Amino acid sequence: MRALLWLFAILLLAFLLAPIGIVMATSFDPSPFMQFPPRHLSPHWYTHFFASDHWVQPTLLSLRVALVVTACSTLLGTLAAIGLVRGEFNGRTALEMFLLSPMVVPIVVLALGLFFLFSSAHLLDHPAALYLGHTIVATPLVIILVRAGLRTTDPTMERAARSLGASAWRALWHVTLPAIRESIIAGAIFSFLVSFDEVVIAIFVGGPSATTLPKQMWESIRFEIDPTLTAIASMLTLLAIALLLGGELVAWRHIQRRRAPAAPG
Repeated sequence: MRALLWLFAILLLAFLLAPIGIVMATSFDPSPFMQFPPRHLSPHWYTHFFASDHWVQPTLLSLRVALVVTACSTLLGTLAAIGLVRGEFNGRTALEMFLLSPMVVPIVVLALGLFFLFSSAHLLDHPAALYLGHTIVATPLVIILVRAGLRTTDPTMERAARSLGASAWRALWHVTLPAIRESIIAGAIFSFLVSFDEVVIAIFVGGPSATTLPKQMWESIRFEIDPTLTAIASMLTLLAIALLLGGELVAWRHIQRRRAPAAPG
């Protein structure tokens, strides 16, 4: 029975990963028509991506937007999670539901609302609209992850630091934040990936002067079939894997340091 369960899990995993493998293999075929299996192997479409401003400029914009959104959403989400978990005030549940509501509202409805809001503020076709829109979407993820980390830490450590004379900010910086560092890193990684991959908000609030890579890919799929898309999809997949593995490595090293015995005095 155990062998059948392992076989089923392997087959299911292979079924889920097969499309990604097919796209990656297709990206190395230099033919102008996407075909699988590839008849020849060449990095032609990868070099074409890096040599074309048609793709490089949207990529740089997506990277800049993702970095700004990561910084903003991580800061806002971490502070909001600390306030929701450690704070005691009326309306905390309602505030938490409000902050997490962007995850519940359909993304098309949210993007349409942002379109009307930014249109009245004359922010359409401007990177600021992407910064704000993506931050709204990414911040709830940070709140959820940091909130989970806070609920698994012992609050008595913070109270002990305060009882020894540490101020609230000092206890936050030296006790609370180090204890939830893995959760903050995970929130930052996911907010970066969400922002870098977001296309619906970019379609509504972006424009010719603020075209991100996902929006450029969407427009390319609509009007043409460019094999460069297979190379881009492969690189985006590898980027996500690299970021997640990097986060796992940081968390593993932190756990190993905590488990390491203290040096004798």
